[in-house]
Amino acid sequence: GLYRSMQPCIVLYMNTKRTATADTITYTATIDGTEVAWLTITADNRIVENVETRTDYQRQGIASHLWAVANADGEAFHALEHHRTAEGEAFANSVGGETIDNEAGFVAVCGVCTGDF
Repeated sequence: GLYRSMQPCIVLYMNTKRTATADTITYTATIDGTEVAWLTITADNRIVENVETRTDYQRQGIASHLWAVANADGEAFHALEHHRTAEGEAFANSVGGETIDNEAGFVAVCGVCTGDF
């Protein structure tokens, strides 16, 4: 549908697609036939696993739009802070939303989660 960019006076036609596997759900934004952004969450507890936007489409609110679409399907969560990259932290701070709780976000091989660090 129509999408108004964060940039002044830019209106784009963007198609948003949802693709699910047993483990993940990926939301993809396509503009003029080009996939420009992806947001992947885990299927079981809806934690953001990855978010990417092509460089020439960054800072236009496209990933934020995908976050909103994902949350319209059901609440999505950010990973625990110590599991985020710097970019993931910036995304979480930008779009807001909840961080997964410690129990659901626990990773058995993570020294911070297990208390080994």
